[in-house]
Amino acid sequence: MKLTSPLPLALTCSLLSSAALFQPAFAISATPASQDELRIHTSMPNKTHDSLFSYTVEWRMDDGELYRSTGISFLNAARLDSNASTAQIGKKLVSAMKDGMVQLDPNWRGVTVTQPRDQPEIVVANKAGFSVTTVTVRDYSNQALSYDLNGRRFNQDGVQIAIDLVYAADVEYLEGFTSKKAQSASQGEIDITVGDQKPVRIKTDGKTSRQLEEEIARSLSGSHLSDKPLYEGMVSTDTRNNKPFDGGEVQLPNVSATSITIGITDPALGVLTKFRFKDENHSVKVIEPRFMLGILGAGSLLAVVAIWYRNRKKQG
Repeated sequence: MKLTSPLPLALTCSLLSSAALFQPAFAISATPASQDELRIHTSMPNKTHDSLFSYTVEWRMDDGELYRSTGISFLNAARLDSNASTAQIGKKLVSAMKDGMVQLDPNWRGVTVTQPRDQPEIVVANKAGFSVTTVTVRDYSNQALSYDLNGRRFNQDGVQIAIDLVYAADVEYLEGFTSKKAQSASQGEIDITVGDQKPVRIKTDGKTSRQLEEEIARSLSGSHLSDKPLYEGMVSTDTRNNKPFDGGEVQLPNVSATSITIGITDPALGVLTKFRFKDENHSVKVIEPRFMLGILGAGSLLAVVAIWYRNRKKQG
């Protein structure tokens, strides 16, 4: 059989290599900074003993790895100075998140957590090239918290919300120091205001968290009780902070509002408020044409050498 001449093959490979230079490259530009933003408005804690407040932010490098960080604080109304302001609470919570991110390489810290103008406000926002995926706020301090997207609307702009009532005893109970681990509410109220809707007020009156969530779902327009979490909240085995899903949470898939406020005055209750951001900012990995040219050129050279060697061997 006549073997292919090396010259035509080399020319063919060269033409294919040149054509690679004209192949279109499809790529999505990096996610702009502050595209994903959540503002958390703080207030004064009402519990007169150390109570947990923590929040976990998860983000993703464009088309890359997921990262997360948790800020943990303990708030105590009895230890606050009489002149303390809600802005001091915000400052403490911002510092907690910055402490949590220390363990991450600076190049992986894809979010900023700031307190604008020393106000009682925390702003979580993505850096350029990163996207926020979820934010989970865990409050056992009985402070009223308000959330907004800086003018955008929940759900309509791709940010979903869930509210999960939990027992304070899950993080405060210490075996041997407390006679009984409470698994119900005591006495107090839950106040929820979503956008321009009429505020919902529910008396806790010793009810279970499930009963209270059912009542909230009935009272709050656009919400329902779900037996599946908006997203998996467990990110470590530290159950005193990362509470396992208890089988029910109030989700608000049909609410288009610019803000939501949640306040609880029952010391036996805490609340997990979850926010899931849309995750559509995937970039397309494109091999550079020059890199493709190098691959094809190397392939052409190997083909020519192989054919030359076979021809020489046959002639010999």
